[in-house]
Amino acid sequence: MLKIRKYILLSVIFIIIGSAVIYRFTLIQSDISIELTFAGDIMLSRGLDKYLNEKGYDYPYENVKDIFLSDDLTIVNLECPITSYGRGANKAKRFVFKANSENAFAMKRAGIDLCDLANNHTMDYRSEGLGDTMDALTKAGIAYVGAGENASSNMSYIFEKNGYKVGILAYSLFPPEGMVYNENNPNINYLSEFEDLKSERVKTDLKKLKADFKIVYFHWGVEYEPFARDMQKKLARDTIDGGADFVVGTHPHVIQGSEVYNGKYIYYSIGNCVFDKQIQKGTDEGMLLRVNIGKNKSVNIKEQRFKIKKGRPELVE
Repeated sequence: MLKIRKYILLSVIFIIIGSAVIYRFTLIQSDISIELTFAGDIMLSRGLDKYLNEKGYDYPYENVKDIFLSDDLTIVNLECPITSYGRGANKAKRFVFKANSENAFAMKRAGIDLCDLANNHTMDYRSEGLGDTMDALTKAGIAYVGAGENASSNMSYIFEKNGYKVGILAYSLFPPEGMVYNENNPNINYLSEFEDLKSERVKTDLKKLKADFKIVYFHWGVEYEPFARDMQKKLARDTIDGGADFVVGTHPHVIQGSEVYNGKYIYYSIGNCVFDKQIQKGTDEGMLLRVNIGKNKSVNIKEQRFKIKKGRPELVE
């Protein structure tokens, strides 16, 4: 009889706990509303130096900061290191970028919350410069994704609101141009595997990512091409098949196409955001992706187009 009572008591406890978990999950799902903003490449060097010196470090963001400050999370691709380290990559000087630490605080004031560092320029001043960049962002109160203190670091990012977790992975398909590889030094998340092995690595990482909604950010494609290559399409679709809910890309410096695959959005390139003048057609255009995540992973997107004038975005109505 005593055993029966214990069994009944335990059953009741398990039912109560299970009901509480289900109720909490249902409550989270029904109440969830997360606003994300994705912006493209931000490069605070070369031709931007003139504007930053003359107009101040807040200048690049004056036309978009109201959007950045009104959402839950603003994500940009930071296309330069923030460092005072002096030894740059062995390449043409005009392609070696560097910004000072005041830029990090200006980005924070503008509402930028997360920087993707998985690209081919954040190690323009080698691993030392990347380490300085991570330190500068942290001091300014900005998080980063796609890089770590060493090769074995966790390079993902989790944003949480009311118990709902948005997980972000970021990869560069290009080697960092100033990297002298050392697994113990700061590194970016370089997707160096060949062809199908790229997809397998991303799928493995997605399985490890403990989040309700999963985003993958790729630095990929061919510069100045207004369309995605077959390789990008295959990798993006494989990524969705592997569990991603949203895919976004940068690097081409122009807007590429987008698609909905198996009910999930893929934006192959959203173009530049803060950048100096480039000759190639389309490099003076970009878009902000304003993404609302609702219950049951529903996604609503507003594309906010802009023109880049004197280094900064000006919204187009």
